[in-house]
Amino acid sequence: MSLVVLIAFAAAACSAADPGVTATRARQGSGGGIITGDTTNEPQKDYPIIDGVIDFGERGPTHPEYDGFLTAAIADIQSFWATSFTEVYATSWTPLSGGVYAAYPGREAPIPGCINAPADSTYEEIAQGGAFYCKLNDFMAYDDDGLLPSLVDSLGRESVAIVLAHEFGHAVQQRAGEWGQSGVLKEQQADCFAGAWSAHVASGGSDTMTFDDKAVRSGLVGMLQIGKLGDRTDGTKPLDSSDPHGTGFDRVSAFQDGFEGGPQRCKAFFTEGRMNKLINIAFDLNDPNAGNLPLIDPNPDPTNGPSDIVTIIPAGLDVFWVALTADNSITFTPPTFSDYRSQGPFPTCSGIDDAAWPNNVIYCPDDNTIYWDKDFAVKLSSDLNFGDMSVGYLFSNAYSEAIQVALKTTTSGENRVLGNDCLTGAWVASIVPPSTNEKITLSAGDLDEAVSTAIALSDPTADTNKVGSAFEKVDAFRTGVLGGLAACQG
Repeated sequence: MSLVVLIAFAAAACSAADPGVTATRARQGSGGGIITGDTTNEPQKDYPIIDGVIDFGERGPTHPEYDGFLTAAIADIQSFWATSFTEVYATSWTPLSGGVYAAYPGREAPIPGCINAPADSTYEEIAQGGAFYCKLNDFMAYDDDGLLPSLVDSLGRESVAIVLAHEFGHAVQQRAGEWGQSGVLKEQQADCFAGAWSAHVASGGSDTMTFDDKAVRSGLVGMLQIGKLGDRTDGTKPLDSSDPHGTGFDRVSAFQDGFEGGPQRCKAFFTEGRMNKLINIAFDLNDPNAGNLPLIDPNPDPTNGPSDIVTIIPAGLDVFWVALTADNSITFTPPTFSDYRSQGPFPTCSGIDDAAWPNNVIYCPDDNTIYWDKDFAVKLSSDLNFGDMSVGYLFSNAYSEAIQVALKTTTSGENRVLGNDCLTGAWVASIVPPSTNEKITLSAGDLDEAVSTAIALSDPTADTNKVGSAFEKVDAFRTGVLGGLAACQG
């Protein structure tokens, strides 16, 4: 069986004339304790409009919640590259000559042509792409009526900055003589460039902008939602085609490379054999579930039984871990799964108080049972920003705790939680197509859902050190996926 969610918005940060970025508004408050972005009611820093950075046309700035922030971000991105480009590529930087344009219905002020050049670009053309850099006239344009308001509403204004930092990365590639590079690596290098700029802001390198840990985490969640719709749904596009963006699983890794290694790290993307480490899972157009398993099958097959999350994921976990523990002569009894309600009554397990049960999945060694909040799982599995593999990730992490108990692992605290992330990755590696697990096989988007959940559940600040930072959790999960159980034990 396959797993995937039809996400609330599929955004593609593309170089024109790719289809671009598209978005629809996400449902709010449907994810229980899982965030879709760190949008809060806390006061945000005001950023005055910087004149001359964005061509707003005749209507001018109309989004006070992000217009000033956006002009500050674009100005800082350009300032960052004016210095960094020379350091990395040993040649002078040429400023963006065509400008940056806000597109909206009825705009009369012209926007340079790209898709149908030499004719001016229309709002409809830009809205179809959403946001893009155009090499032809060296400009950027974005949908200021659909895409950006949706991103800000769902994920916060930092996600908007990440989108445009990625787009600006294509302008960097054009100036570096790498525009001819094709395929996923070109897009992921732009993700890396976005990560490098984000680190510059987060580390205090900007004179005008600030990012705290929450902003970076929100940007990472945004990266997982910014993926080309065609990459998720069209099984005909391989990784080496001209315009895929790759899975969010790999895109976050690219972003992290830039965040931690700067633009010099990004420069090596085309020469380090990175393609061999990418994972490509095509969308199965013949999947009767449309890639999205229900939490509980309302009409189970009388012969084959239920086709749902609560049946297939535990069975798939059993198939993998029972065989592996037996092969290694480890005594292991598979845990049972039992649901409870968010309002209680709650299970009884030593060391777990009532406050820990709502919106959670917990392994109890007292009775070898994985207890899961049914109300939370219903909301999470149907949330358009998460989905079935988000529940699968939580089920697997609790199951991984049962494995650590069987292995008599002595780690505790953050390291133990990260160990569960890694073991979950090892299990996920066994169900990546082509899979030998007769119970479950991943579909396109599942890795994105798992990583999105890991990030959403990460420590709120990098120095909290309770369950791991967003980068630490993604690293641990990715280590398990790419290296299997041996990598988790290393």
